Amino acid sequence: MSATVLIIDVGTSSVKAALFDAEGRTLAAADRPVTTSTPQAGWAEQSSDAWWAASAEAVRALAIAAPPSAITLTGSMQNVILLGGSGEALRPAILYSDARVSAERVATVRATLPENYERRIGNLSEPALCLFRLDWLFDEEPAMMSAAARVLFGAKDAVIHRMTGRAVVDPTCATTSGLMNIETRQWDPEILAALGLSPALLPDILDADALAGPLLVESAEALGLPAGIPVYVGAGDGGATAWGTSSEAHDRPHAYLGTTGWIAAAMPLALSGAPTSAYTLAAPIGSDVVVISPFLAAGLAIDWYAAIAGRTVGELYAAAATFDDEPPTALFLPFLIGERGPFSDRAVRGAFLGLDREHKAEALAYAVLEGLAHAIRDNLDALPVRPRQIALAGGVAGSLTVARLIADVTGASVSVPPESRLVTAYGAFRLVAPALGLPGHLDDAHVIVEPRPERAERAARRFAAYREATAHARALTALLASS
Repeated sequence: MSATVLIIDVGTSSVKAALFDAEGRTLAAADRPVTTSTPQAGWAEQSSDAWWAASAEAVRALAIAAPPSAITLTGSMQNVILLGGSGEALRPAILYSDARVSAERVATVRATLPENYERRIGNLSEPALCLFRLDWLFDEEPAMMSAAARVLFGAKDAVIHRMTGRAVVDPTCATTSGLMNIETRQWDPEILAALGLSPALLPDILDADALAGPLLVESAEALGLPAGIPVYVGAGDGGATAWGTSSEAHDRPHAYLGTTGWIAAAMPLALSGAPTSAYTLAAPIGSDVVVISPFLAAGLAIDWYAAIAGRTVGELYAAAATFDDEPPTALFLPFLIGERGPFSDRAVRGAFLGLDREHKAEALAYAVLEGLAHAIRDNLDALPVRPRQIALAGGVAGSLTVARLIADVTGASVSVPPESRLVTAYGAFRLVAPALGLPGHLDDAHVIVEPRPERAERAARRFAAYREATAHARALTALLASS
């Protein structure tokens, strides 16, 4: 029986399970939804117990006949997960998209940190760093922090803890905590001391191809698998997607379009210019960094508009494609929950501009997709790369209309994988395959979409309009506030 690897991808909207053969071909895949709660405006939380339940259901749905040779994981990063002494979740996980931390808190805490704090972590001080959410918890929920035996930062790390009993994190995810020294790839003792955080609370930082431990009996039963299967650390989604798109190569950035989105490129730390307005993440293995410029609304914008239009997402993709020959004039700003990159502004909100009474729902669907292409170009400009090709990943990347728009707006060719929804899972497979002695080479043909020269002038003009409209939207924030 040939070797197989089980991948669990703990995403924001769903948990995916995929079984790969030794060459990286998908044998089976399944997913189960997870939901986000907003107990207060701007908050975003999920239950880590729900992550585990969805993981178990997705794995069981694969109906795996023979035990996999190994299990590895990927998933969302920059979360704050508090565990008690028995490994139980003390409260819902605070997600990366949560906006409860104020700029005032960031400034206050920053004044207590080492003067070269940002150089140490490779990033600017901003509210999404887990360090500032931990400070919020120390102030607002002190009893909860006192009861915490472990703090985790990745959704997949919470699942690994259930599977092995071990607290681990990969370097990519650890970077998002604001607690790791990006040069040493270890927790920075001076930063921990300034926050008053004991290193005993933190997980072990291990490379993505390191062994976390064997699958425990109780967890194995929940997954429908035998105990003892080796479980590997895996990587946060930003790192896994880089490997899934083969963009660990320095001249090939990738754009991820899931619920949220980003554009990212790998490079040596010395060339990254860190800290910059983009995020600099330690690569999941090796010594490179992945510079990533994230934006908050990708699939989220599509899902929102689908609900407004009363259509399925698939119907909107098909309808938008019919407008590609004669694009509508409507322009969409995708700032439905604020923005994170290339500027950080949680108060800015989205808009449709250039509306005409002739515009129907299908035309506005095209405008939404074009808005995502503009967001990618805006974030690409924040990176120190000028690519000839961009690799796509994530569920939204399955629409060729999106790929055409991205190619037109960026001027780069766009590579679309055969299974865009599983690219991140495939990256987790590629990261662990050498450690397992597997070839790990997927030889499926990608669709290459070239920029259309006849659209270059239009794309440049509309991107200029997008940037100007963005500036106006940010200036109007105070006037449009609800109170």
